Amino acid sequence: MEDSSTANGEDWISRLPDSLLCHILSFLSPKEAVGTSILSKRWENPWTCVPSLYFCDTFMTDCGNYMNKVNCFIDYVNWVLAHRDGFAIEKCNLSCYTLHASAHLYSWTCAVIACMVQELTIKSELFRVGQLPWCLLTCKTLVVLKIHGRFVLNFPTLICLPRLKFLYLNSVIYGDDASMQKLFSSCPVLEDLVIKRHDWDGVRIMNISVPSLKRLSIFSSSLRRIGNYEYKVVINTPNLEYLETDDYMYEDYSVNSSPSLVEACIQGTCVFGLLDGISQVKLLALSGDAMQSLHNIVPILPTFHNLTHLKLGIDDNVGWELLPNILQSSPNLKVLNFKEGLVKPFNKGTFQFSWNPPRCVPNCLLLHLKTIEIHNFLGTPDEVKLVKYLLWHAKVLVLMTIYWYDLMMDSESLTAMVKTKVDMSKSPRGSNTCRLIFHDLMY
Repeated sequence: MEDSSTANGEDWISRLPDSLLCHILSFLSPKEAVGTSILSKRWENPWTCVPSLYFCDTFMTDCGNYMNKVNCFIDYVNWVLAHRDGFAIEKCNLSCYTLHASAHLYSWTCAVIACMVQELTIKSELFRVGQLPWCLLTCKTLVVLKIHGRFVLNFPTLICLPRLKFLYLNSVIYGDDASMQKLFSSCPVLEDLVIKRHDWDGVRIMNISVPSLKRLSIFSSSLRRIGNYEYKVVINTPNLEYLETDDYMYEDYSVNSSPSLVEACIQGTCVFGLLDGISQVKLLALSGDAMQSLHNIVPILPTFHNLTHLKLGIDDNVGWELLPNILQSSPNLKVLNFKEGLVKPFNKGTFQFSWNPPRCVPNCLLLHLKTIEIHNFLGTPDEVKLVKYLLWHAKVLVLMTIYWYDLMMDSESLTAMVKTKVDMSKSPRGSNTCRLIFHDLMY
C-alpha cells in the first residue's frame, strides 16, 4: 500500500507550516530532531525551532581532537540560536564543562533571553568565576531559573522577574547581603527557592523575605567562613509549607513562618531560633547532627502543638538522653520514626545510649502516639529497654514495626536475635490493640 503521506507523489507533510512541523518535532528527542535535517532542503531548519533546547559539552572531555570538537560545539550552539527566527524557547539547558565553551555562556544567555525563554538552566563546573548578563534578571518570561556555578550576579538598578516561580542557585556569588535580598524581593510570585552556598559568596546575613514562597531549601555545608563575622539567616515567609536546611555555619536564625508550614527537615546545626520559628510544623525530621546541637538548647525547647509525625536521627555523643524532652515538647505526636535506628551499627560497642525513663510519661504516649518505626535494630539491651518502655507507656499504640539490621550472622547471633524477638513480643503492652511486627533486612 502506498504511504498516504506521499500519495500521488506528493509529500504533504513537508508542505506543512513551520509552526506545525516544530510541534511534531517536539515529540522527538533532540538527537532525532536534528536527524530530520538530512531529509531534504525543506527539513534543514525546522528542528532549530523546537521549543526545548539542550546544550552540553561533557562528551568532549575524553575525546581526541579536543579543540576541534570544542569549536564545533561552539559553532553548533551559535548556529542554532542564530536561526531561531523569533520562535520562543520553552526550555533551555546551557551546561558547559570546558573553559572555551563556558566563555560563551554570557552571549548564549542573552540570545536565549531574547527568545522569551520560560525555563532556563545555566551550569558551569569550572571553578573560575564567570559573569551573567543583566538581562537575565529583568526577563519577564522566566518561570524557572537554575544557575549552577561560580557566577557573579551583576545586579542592574532594577531587577524584575515577574513570572518566576522556581529559583535554584548553586555556588553563585552575590557580592553582599543587600544584593541577595534585592534579588529575592524582586520575585513577587516565587514559590520554590533552593540555595546552595559554597566557599565565600559575599553574604553574611541571608535575608529571605518572600511572602509568596511555599518551599525553601538552604544548603550551606560547604560555605567557607571569612573573618569573625556572625552568620545569620532571616526568614520571613508567611505562606511557607516546606523548609529544609543543611548547614554548620549559621549562628542565629530568625524565622517568621505560619500555621501553613507542613514539613521541615533539619540537618546540620539546629539553633533555638530555627526550632522556635518552625514550632507550628506538622511533620519534622531531625538528623543526627541536628539532634546533637539540641544540647545547646535543652531544657528550653519550644512546644510543637501541631506536630504529628517525627523522624529522628542518631546523636553520636549522648545517644537518646534528649528523647524525653523531645517527646514532652510534642504533645500531639502520632507517628514516631527512628529513621537511622537506635544504635550506630558500626560503633555499637562504644555508643553511649544514655536512655533514662522520664519521671513523668509524655502526654503524646498517653493520648496520641499510634505508630512507631525503628530501623537498623541490633537487639542490644539498651534498645530492648527503650522498646519495652514505649510498648508499655504508649496507651493508644496501634503498630510498632522493627526493621532488624543484619541477617549476615553466625548461628549464635541468630539464636540471640530470635530470643530477643520473643522477649520483646512477650513484653507487657499499654494498648490492647498494639501489634509488634519484625522485618528482617539484609544490607
